[in-house]
Amino acid sequence: MRQLSLVLLLILIGLATMHATADAQVTATSVQLSWTTPGDDSLTGTASQFDLRYSTSAITATNFASATRWSGTPTPATPGTRQSTTVTGLLPSTTYWFAIKTADEVPNWAGLSNVISRTTLPAADAVRPAQVATLAITGTSETSATLAWTAVGDDSLAGTATTNDIRYSTSPITSANWAAATQVTGEPAPTAPTTSQSHTVSGLTRQTTYYFAIRVSDDGGNLSALSNVPSATTPDLTRPAAITDLAVGFIWLGGPAGEAPTRLAIAQPRRRR
Repeated sequence: MRQLSLVLLLILIGLATMHATADAQVTATSVQLSWTTPGDDSLTGTASQFDLRYSTSAITATNFASATRWSGTPTPATPGTRQSTTVTGLLPSTTYWFAIKTADEVPNWAGLSNVISRTTLPAADAVRPAQVATLAITGTSETSATLAWTAVGDDSLAGTATTNDIRYSTSPITSANWAAATQVTGEPAPTAPTTSQSHTVSGLTRQTTYYFAIRVSDDGGNLSALSNVPSATTPDLTRPAAITDLAVGFIWLGGPAGEAPTRLAIAQPRRRR
C-alpha cells in the first residue's frame, strides 16, 4: 500500500511540474501549434490566459518577454484539453522558435514551456514558364510533322521547366480550345533555357492541314501561355501504281451503214521466257 501511495505521489509531482508541451505543423507563411492545457492551480481548475511567443532566435526564460507575442491564442480550456492556434504572417524559408506560458487570474505565471523550432516552407512558385514563341515546323511527311523550338525556363526564362505539352488539331488552336486538341505523347523533357529542342509528331493523315502548339509547365504546376501556332499540310507523296496487265486484244468498231466492222489490234507485251 505504501509503495502504491509512493508511486501515485511521484506521478502527481511529475504532473504538477509539467509545463504546456507544444508541437507544430508548417506551411510557407504559418505554423500551427498545439499543446495540452494545464490547470489554474497546477493541474486543477481552469487557467485564465496563455502567452504564446515566437522569435527567429532561440527563446529562453530570460528573453521570453522580448519575443513577439501572438495575439490569436485561445482562452484556456479545462486541464488535459488539447488546444491549438495557427501563427500566421511568417516569412517563407525562415526558422522560428516558439514557447508558451500559462497564467491564472492573479496572474501567477507558469514556467516556460518546452521550446520548439520550425522552418517555414519555401514560398509557392508563382512565376510560370515563359511563352514559347519559336515553335516551327521543320519538315513533314504524309503521316508526320517535325517541330522545333527554343526551350524556356522554369521561372520565365530562369531555371529548367518540368514538362512540355505539345498538341495538334485540324483547326487553329487557341487558349479556349487547347484542351480539345490532340495531345502528343513522348515529348522530350524541357532542357536549359535557350537550347534547341525538337520532336516528330506521327500518326497524321496525308493531304490534311494541321495546327500545332506547345505549353510548358514547371514543378509548381504553373502553365505557360499558349505558344505561337504554326500550321502545315501533310503532302501526298504516293504516286499511282504502275500498270502491270497491258495486253494485245481485238476491239470491233462499228463502221458506216452497209460496211463491215473494223478490227483493231492492241499491242500486247511479250511473255517472259
